[in-house]
Amino acid sequence: MPDIRVSTSRGWEVVHLGSDELDVDVLPGKGGDVTSVRWRPLGVDVMWRTRWGLRARGETGTVGSSEAMLMHAYPGGWQTVFPNGGDATTEHGVEWGMHGEAWLASYDWHANGPASIELRTHLVRSPFSVVKRIAVTGPTVTVTETVTNEAAEPIEVMWSQHPAFGAPLVGPGARVETDARTAHVAPGTSAPWPMLPDGTDLARLPEERSGISRLAYLADFAEGRAGVVNDELGLRADLSWDTSLMPYAWYWLEAGGRTGFPWYSDAYVLALEPATSWPGRGIATVRATTGTQITIDPGQSRTSSVALTLAASP
Repeated sequence: MPDIRVSTSRGWEVVHLGSDELDVDVLPGKGGDVTSVRWRPLGVDVMWRTRWGLRARGETGTVGSSEAMLMHAYPGGWQTVFPNGGDATTEHGVEWGMHGEAWLASYDWHANGPASIELRTHLVRSPFSVVKRIAVTGPTVTVTETVTNEAAEPIEVMWSQHPAFGAPLVGPGARVETDARTAHVAPGTSAPWPMLPDGTDLARLPEERSGISRLAYLADFAEGRAGVVNDELGLRADLSWDTSLMPYAWYWLEAGGRTGFPWYSDAYVLALEPATSWPGRGIATVRATTGTQITIDPGQSRTSSVALTLAASP
């Protein structure tokens, strides 16, 4: 039966949303992160967790770049990337950190359905209010986000959702399915899905610690679908979204290919990230290359919705 429960973990309030098929955990105080999506029939959590996991609330971290600070607070799971994506940049006289302020913001929340909550916050470094609605219905969890420009001037932004999948769903027996037609590596370098110009097959996943990293940007979607299928496990995870606002999806894979901080050749993760913009190098680079940033006018609200559905496979 649909339900909402509340507990604590390492000083953080955790909201548990449940159905007969799913158990979903949300951290309102840390970005409204979805940290766990568990398929109850198999007892499998499809979300990835970082090596260091959820840090204790109030823990003092060492100083460093916005990337270091963001990673320190990154437990894995599913985040909001807004109003900047990728590298830090300076906008409107202030630094917009890596992946943007919404990733780290604290949200107030209330229940608004049998297994549904609404979270609200106001950002500081950009003039936006953010409302997130997270709902579990049967085998599907849906994250719907509305951002409103409360300033008296138009603001350009990047915006994406960042669900990161881990083992056992992610593995060498799994494959990526999508209705994208094109994969970009960089501006001016692309190939028909699933191949990259160097012969890499993005649909096939390498083994853990195989020394491989991938970053690509999927485009030309028929409807807005991407997912991971693992027939050996008997499970599939399918994302769907409206491509009128988010016509791209970032494809990020780590299988031991990045040495040093933060993964030290050990991460094994695949993220498929519906997005307004690419590449993931910060909005200044996007503005100078692909021009895929979006403008939100004074008083204007924009809404995105991404649904994740788990199902038995094949």
